Amino acid sequence: MSEWLSREEALERLKVRAQTLYAYVSRGRIGMRPDRADPRRSQYRADDIEALATRRARGRSPSAIAESAIAWGEPSIATAISTVSHGRLIYRGQDAAVLSGHATLEEAAAVLWALPEPVAFQAPSPDAPHQAGRASAFAQLAVLAGQGRPSLGRSAASLHADAAHAVGVLAG
Repeated sequence: MSEWLSREEALERLKVRAQTLYAYVSRGRIGMRPDRADPRRSQYRADDIEALATRRARGRSPSAIAESAIAWGEPSIATAISTVSHGRLIYRGQDAAVLSGHATLEEAAAVLWALPEPVAFQAPSPDAPHQAGRASAFAQLAVLAGQGRPSLGRSAASLHADAAHAVGVLAG
């Protein structure tokens, strides 16, 4: 059974402000539960606090990142998009298995791309010639890559539109 810490203990071990602690909880990096003695207060999973404190102490040098990727037995590198926590794949703070149980492809794309609304994928016209299979998908992907513009300097909205178009073409 996990040990749980008070808010004050968690803040002291992490050496952060309360807002930062709450951000870690909302992103799924620290488990939280109501305090059994006082449900108006919260408790924080000690294992998560210690793991986060260790990562913060290591810093962000390339060797520290590589070391932390395998420090807990299974390779994983936490990013803003995904991480592995307690053996679970997490997309932007949401458990991927739970998400897959109820979200549509469009809703899942919105989570991954940090959009407020589900993505609208547009399939090619039904009159357009269509070939199925892996070879066709790779050929379509090559065409999209050849016609695409470099990502650097483009707005997130423009990149999202290109990605939605690509998914529509490949799914068609």
